[in-house]
Amino acid sequence: MKKIVIVVIVLTLLISAAWLTPMVLKNPGLLQLEILGYQVQMTAITAAILVVTLLISIWFVWGILKAPKKLVNKVANYRQQKKFDQGLLAFSEGHWSKAEKLLLQSAIKSSTPQLSYMAAARAALAQNQLDTALAHLDAAEKTVNNPLTVDLTRCEIWMKAGHLQQARDLLTTILNTYPNNPRAVHMMMQISQRQHDYQSLKNILPKAQKLAIVDKIQSQNLRQQATHEGLQQAQDETELMTRWSELSRKQQKHYLYDFCESGLRLGAYQAVTEEIERAQKYHFDDQLVSYWAQLPFNFNYRLKVAQKWHIQHPKNRAVLMCLGQLQMAKELWEDAHQTLQQALTIKSEPQVHLLLAENYRQLQQTEQAMNHYAKAHESNNALSHNELS
Repeated sequence: MKKIVIVVIVLTLLISAAWLTPMVLKNPGLLQLEILGYQVQMTAITAAILVVTLLISIWFVWGILKAPKKLVNKVANYRQQKKFDQGLLAFSEGHWSKAEKLLLQSAIKSSTPQLSYMAAARAALAQNQLDTALAHLDAAEKTVNNPLTVDLTRCEIWMKAGHLQQARDLLTTILNTYPNNPRAVHMMMQISQRQHDYQSLKNILPKAQKLAIVDKIQSQNLRQQATHEGLQQAQDETELMTRWSELSRKQQKHYLYDFCESGLRLGAYQAVTEEIERAQKYHFDDQLVSYWAQLPFNFNYRLKVAQKWHIQHPKNRAVLMCLGQLQMAKELWEDAHQTLQQALTIKSEPQVHLLLAENYRQLQQTEQAMNHYAKAHESNNALSHNELS
């Protein structure tokens, strides 16, 4: 497009010149000047040529006069760029002190001194000199009108030095003004992960995916990790229930184990009871049976439900173990003995032997109790040997 415009302009000038030339030659015009008693006559064309020649001569002389200064600046810029390049090379090779020195020297007459100062700050941090690095950043901030790049580098340095909260506070301010800055979003993601702030991570993931910081699969994996860790690390029942209520019913099915484990840890027993019962109606799960056995309240009701499960799944080992534990909790020793013996016939494991040992102890059958304690110990040793081999 630019070439077409130039061709059109040139053609227009040529056509204009071809049209005006005959007119000028026919009537060239005459200028008469009187200078110090002398009269000078010349055609308009001659006068125009003289004026143009004079302007060109002035421009040429002016260029010659400015040439030494331009040469000095060019040499200075070359030296500055060379020091900057040498500083970056030293930095990449791990010569931190040399790199810092060269980069600071390159900033003196640089047109972009902030780049030299920020690189020098990284070199200082590599020498574990955090205060010096921050001082270099302060110097860089004085050379720019918009401190965004310097602030982002400051956050990066704080992160590397382990000052995560300081970096987070500054990034929050940056993102309020520049919500779509990729570097700020990426660092906020990293800080959220390192601080185990999984709610913040979940909130920022859509923007990170939009800015192509993470792809769809990475975003999905991080979201799953955030949900898992968020449930696992809930601090109280209120926090757990809040995070649980934010999930869809489909998601709740996926994270039900995490919810049950945290619910047992935090005392959300009624909520765990309700979720297990709801889930077992649609898909019977042995792990949920194990959680049911661990609930430390409402033994009568839980025993009644376990008995119903036993009728539905008479040879299910997890149900037999749960039923046996609840019967022992209710001190139904004979019933528990029969139930646990059935579980033992399905699979001999240390846990079954330990429960039977306790059951026999309560029944005052010491020899049988000691026998099952020994078998539990043997089973544990066998399992440990298999894991090592």
